[in-house]
Amino acid sequence: MIGVLFDEAKKIARNPKRLGQAFHLRRWRQLFGILRFNARTRNRWSPLANARQLQQREYSSYDQYVRHQASKFAHLDLAEYDRTYREQLRERLRGQPGIRPAAAVLCLGARQGTEVKAFLDLGCFAVGIDLNPGRDNKYVLPGDFHDVQFPAATMDIIFTNSFDHTFDPKKLIGEITRLLKPGGVLIIEAIQGEADNIAPDHYASFWWQKIDDLVALLAQHNFKPLRRHPFTQPWPGEQICFTVDSAK
Repeated sequence: MIGVLFDEAKKIARNPKRLGQAFHLRRWRQLFGILRFNARTRNRWSPLANARQLQQREYSSYDQYVRHQASKFAHLDLAEYDRTYREQLRERLRGQPGIRPAAAVLCLGARQGTEVKAFLDLGCFAVGIDLNPGRDNKYVLPGDFHDVQFPAATMDIIFTNSFDHTFDPKKLIGEITRLLKPGGVLIIEAIQGEADNIAPDHYASFWWQKIDDLVALLAQHNFKPLRRHPFTQPWPGEQICFTVDSAK
């Protein structure tokens, strides 16, 4: 309980507008849902095989992971986030590799579709997938980014800011590799890690000491970083653009 409240206090310090949400019924439902989940799972984490600087949340089953991830949409008020992150991301994407009119873009773990809208603003042909996109979402389709329903080599760009919500990072990387066209670009927005005093949020299932650890994992699968740009909003992190190193 103390850990949950302390984590919420840190988020309010970074974003004072979050304090107003403390009086919303859905925020209290989220809090009690988090406490129930932590009581059942004991919030246990274990190191990824051969990479102790990378951690995975322990679930009793894949179904438990899916239920946990799908529950977050019902507890979050994302109206302000939708407006501000759309603007922030759109400006960060301008001039990045692969951004051009009609580029085929897939956003993974896209929730209500804020990132999809940012790509649409730049003239791209974009769609998202999420385990729970909510009702009547014209930007995001139901889907699991560990097993994407689209054919191979169909995407110019794949974007995600949800790598910390993967159940199986290697399977996710495999799907990204399968979906990208030759010369395609992967764009990740990753939050800072444990070494920067940032704790995983209550829906995270994969975590790193430093963003460099995530970059190193992707390098093992032939992803080469092209550009890295730090940012501070809506959370402290980096936008990293990768291409597949075809020489390997």
